Amino acid sequence: MEIQTVSRRLCPLCGSAGELLYEDLEDNLFRAPGKWRLRRCPNAECGLCWLDPVAREADLQLLYENYYTHDGRDAFSGFRAKLRSFFLNGYESAKWLSSRALGLAQEKRKLLNMFLDDWLPPGRILDVGCGSGDFLYRMYQLGWSVSGVDFDDKAIANAKDKYGKLGFELLHNDLAGARFPDNSFEAVTMNHVIEHVPEPVSLLSEVNRVLKPGGRLVAITPNAQSLGHALFRDCWRGLEPPRHLQIFSLNALGYCARQASFKTVLVKSSAANADIIVGASFGIRKARQQMTVSRAGHEINMLRALRSCLIQYREALLLHKQPNCGEEAILICHK
Repeated sequence: MEIQTVSRRLCPLCGSAGELLYEDLEDNLFRAPGKWRLRRCPNAECGLCWLDPVAREADLQLLYENYYTHDGRDAFSGFRAKLRSFFLNGYESAKWLSSRALGLAQEKRKLLNMFLDDWLPPGRILDVGCGSGDFLYRMYQLGWSVSGVDFDDKAIANAKDKYGKLGFELLHNDLAGARFPDNSFEAVTMNHVIEHVPEPVSLLSEVNRVLKPGGRLVAITPNAQSLGHALFRDCWRGLEPPRHLQIFSLNALGYCARQASFKTVLVKSSAANADIIVGASFGIRKARQQMTVSRAGHEINMLRALRSCLIQYREALLLHKQPNCGEEAILICHK
């Protein structure tokens, strides 16, 4: 399978000439073919990182052949599933007090519902890049009327198989192609989606159009300025070449929103999921050393979990002095 590519030497946001950050990157997660190069914008007001070259739009689907949203089955079953559940429950219980003291538990609860806990009564929500549909199901249980779009046909097929009987509106399309009417939704969410799209400003402009006046956009994406990126560099989970076409700094994310005519823009970083991202980064580093595919998502590794947790706590403490060091960048806008 050959992926056709397009060169991108200039920053897709501000047009600055990119500096080489990493080269010869491979996909140690889902086995997409090829070696990839990452550039970084030297403009301090931007700081975007991006792939150069990048797969052409017609070939983007080929990068998701083995993606996690294609399989509705749990990677664990039987005894291993029970052991994993026991381990996870013990892990969460052991860190509950410290997580609350650091504000991580409260932040994670907000992330789980994409910062929409204060929206009463629930309205109509669109999840862009809805994947397997699990987030939409959670919001449906909270009383929202839900819609989802995803350009990945296998992901949508899996979501329809799981939730289609509940009447969810699930479309195999990109947002522009879905052609929703103006002012359709109280809320639009994008959880780890904007890094996958070729034209992020155009995407946010379309979100602005379909939001009702006063409506809220919430987008979460890997943060190029994170502590995890500094520690793991080209093994950091947030890079995910070649599917992540760009990795945002906080400045770059805010710039995108303002270019899309959002006037109320809040951008911040969070360490709430840092242990998950750091744990996956450990897995990628190991896979890189062994020249194989990471199995971190299919393993029970207590030492790795402990090391990941300690880095998460370090990041949470560091956020007080360096607000941009969290693993995830969060964008909250109102129309």
